[in-house]
Amino acid sequence: MNRALLVGINAYPSPNQLHGCINDVNDMAAFLVAKCGFAHDDVRLVTDARATASGIRDRLGWLLNGVKKGDRVLFHYSGHGAQVTMRNPQGQTDRIHEVICPVDFDFDKPESMICDTDFKRLFSAVPSGVEFVWVSDSCFSGGLTRALMPLPANVTSMKPKTYIMPADIEWRNRSAAAKNLKPLGVAAAAHQINAALISGCTATQTSADAEINGRFNGALTYFLLHELKAANGLKAPLTQVVKTVVHDLTAQRYEQHPELLGSMAIRRRGFLSA
Repeated sequence: MNRALLVGINAYPSPNQLHGCINDVNDMAAFLVAKCGFAHDDVRLVTDARATASGIRDRLGWLLNGVKKGDRVLFHYSGHGAQVTMRNPQGQTDRIHEVICPVDFDFDKPESMICDTDFKRLFSAVPSGVEFVWVSDSCFSGGLTRALMPLPANVTSMKPKTYIMPADIEWRNRSAAAKNLKPLGVAAAAHQINAALISGCTATQTSADAEINGRFNGALTYFLLHELKAANGLKAPLTQVVKTVVHDLTAQRYEQHPELLGSMAIRRRGFLSA
């Protein structure tokens, strides 16, 4: 059985709009059908207004329901990420999470986000023997968006995929940092489940939403698909594919270094190899 859930969100409230995320998931969907043996019915997209927290959770239920050894599963998210600090009933900061930001994301509503511990709980149910790849074309910044470096080659505009924080939320995160609170983190969650996570950047970087040669894409998705479409790209181990993606991004002057995390067995095989 093959299943893929692809989430792309451009239509965040101002000033958080993005431009390339729906292109990302459409490009990945076309690649899965054309090159990876997926049928159209094996692939579900959820985008913009439909990509609410409840909508994404419902479709994650579809993605994971009844998966078994030998199945191929892909979860691809292209959109904003954030770090969110929570307060206890006494009003003190007591925990911090890395989260993806659905279109109805709200810093003060835990139900409006999907966090690192949610992913650990959901994806822990995936049994050994399932070829499960998780692509996260986003970032999980703990502070306000930083000024961008000079534009990469062939890029005419670019913005980071990290949700801009109000000043009070930024202060809450600083309070958590002063207590040395740490999130579980998406990276740590990936190491505890049967999946290979391809993350857009390290924990201290931002992933780019960029206009590349006149068309918007997430930089990770663009260069990942470029390498997978190359000769023997689907046969090369993910370790080599991601290493090449990092090289490509560095050569084009991007300030992000994708990471490959999680199951070593899956990382050593080709992308969604059966």
